[in-house]
Amino acid sequence: MNDNVHGLLGAYAVDAVTDAERAAFDAHLPGCEDCAAELAGLRDVAAALADAEAVAPPAALRARVLEEVSRTAQLPPDDAEVAPADDLAAAREARHARSGHRWPRFVLAAASVAVLAGVGAFAGVVLTERNAELAMEQDVMMVASAPDAHSMDLDLGTSHLVVSDRMASVVAMGEDCPKPHDGMEYQLWVVMEDGSKHAGPTFMPESDGSFMTMLDDQSMDGVTGFVVTEEPMGGSDEPTGDMVAVVEL
Repeated sequence: MNDNVHGLLGAYAVDAVTDAERAAFDAHLPGCEDCAAELAGLRDVAAALADAEAVAPPAALRARVLEEVSRTAQLPPDDAEVAPADDLAAAREARHARSGHRWPRFVLAAASVAVLAGVGAFAGVVLTERNAELAMEQDVMMVASAPDAHSMDLDLGTSHLVVSDRMASVVAMGEDCPKPHDGMEYQLWVVMEDGSKHAGPTFMPESDGSFMTMLDDQSMDGVTGFVVTEEPMGGSDEPTGDMVAVVEL
């Protein structure tokens, strides 16, 4: 067939063709591997969007994790047998491996079909956000369910700090957290036995006061506690604001 039929691909994918054009493309498609491959890629985008909409929203995510935190011991058992800390990294690598097969086709389709460029970009944004939420949920659940994990109250609304030495991770999460001052956000700090404070992640509560953040690859050797301060947007290398929450180990 001629190039005009090839050019119908984008419109065909979004059902924006006339009956005659649809009939022409239907006749062309079985004999054109390129169009068949690109059309399959565009259908992957549509499926991805449907999957993204089905992902649990943040409120449900927090509810599941908070339920797990409520079962987390307040004091860590001394004789707990757990998998090595590398499990967290291995789980992340597995997720990346499972999700890595669809993107080349998605990129090809989005680059080749201008009419669907906006749809492709939107799909990428939605998937990135939803995948980040799922990744956070899975990582936090692994930390909170670790046999050596222990939970401590964090004085930011109804909040908790969950620590697992053997998972080398710290999770801060909660609800009813007040907003920091304008132009500021919260930052978690690791307090060492020599009094120094190592910078952790920044976080900002949602409109309903909920938040979740995680510090990984953090050895607990020499750690005596954690503090939260208000810092300028983007965080600081050293604490500059007042401490708003303190947790001692």
